[in-house]
Amino acid sequence: MVCDFRVKYNPKVDTPADITFRILYVLFVKRMKGKKSPIAFISGDSGEGKSYAALLIQVLLALAQGYDIRKVLDYQNVFTPLEYPHKVNALLKQKDVPKELVKDLKKANVFAVHEAREVVKAKNWQSFLTQAIADVNAMSRAIKPITFLIVSQFIRDITTDVRYTLTYYIKASRPIGKKTRLYVSILWKDDRDLQKPALRKRKLYGYLVYPDGRHRAISPKYLELDLPPKDIAQAFDRLDTESKTKLIQRKLNKLIKEMKQDLDADNAKLKAMVDFHIKHPDQLQHIGKRYKKGFKVNKDFVQRYDLTDNEKYEFQELLTEALEKKGVIQSE
Repeated sequence: MVCDFRVKYNPKVDTPADITFRILYVLFVKRMKGKKSPIAFISGDSGEGKSYAALLIQVLLALAQGYDIRKVLDYQNVFTPLEYPHKVNALLKQKDVPKELVKDLKKANVFAVHEAREVVKAKNWQSFLTQAIADVNAMSRAIKPITFLIVSQFIRDITTDVRYTLTYYIKASRPIGKKTRLYVSILWKDDRDLQKPALRKRKLYGYLVYPDGRHRAISPKYLELDLPPKDIAQAFDRLDTESKTKLIQRKLNKLIKEMKQDLDADNAKLKAMVDFHIKHPDQLQHIGKRYKKGFKVNKDFVQRYDLTDNEKYEFQELLTEALEKKGVIQSE
């Protein structure tokens, strides 16, 4: 049996979180110290915590390697392809960055690419990921090893070529009232049939080492994670929203032009905004909250789209009506 990790364990003082930290340290940091760049695909349905799982891995690795993630959070996360060139150069080469960030960016070696299929065509998204991984692999071998995290709902969101570069497949799940769980699988290439090589996965397997030197073999079903620090989570959410706003605006402007033929300009704007958010429900959490009687937008959304009070209320009514038709909100 292949051993994926061997970590110290003192049952008198260690918690499950301690074990999770040590296992992730072996899977990512020790691999990078061996001049290898781990590539992990993090999957999960909307709301299951896959983005926060990627964030938590970043927090743990920053803690383990002694740099301030708050300073480099923006550079470690790519939410749209437009951000990629600047951020990858900043992380790998410390190019065009403030002097006070150079020290932390030299230590930082985690790069997370978050799902953007909702704002980028699927074909363009897949092409971008393929090129990004090729770039990072080439540069990280020459400059420094990098942990590359791909965050998306389904493995089919990435091409077959990219799948064969993956080291780990991680599925995130967040049961109601429970902490986020990571189901980690090791990926390997089955080339016994050279005509039909296949990508396989297997469970983690390793050992807990007790203070007296005893070894206990374990194959954890999942690793449990706490929530990230509140200020880091808020900063992360803000970066996600701000990064996607420009691309979303472009889509909305295109919809507005198409709808102007049948509607007046102002109403077309609101109708297009409603249509976009109904088609992209994952964006709803960033613009407000759903209530039993309707949907209310937040101040950031109103300011971002420069809505008047009347436009805000009309948008809320139109969106609520559309959500009722979808069965998301019950009509009174």
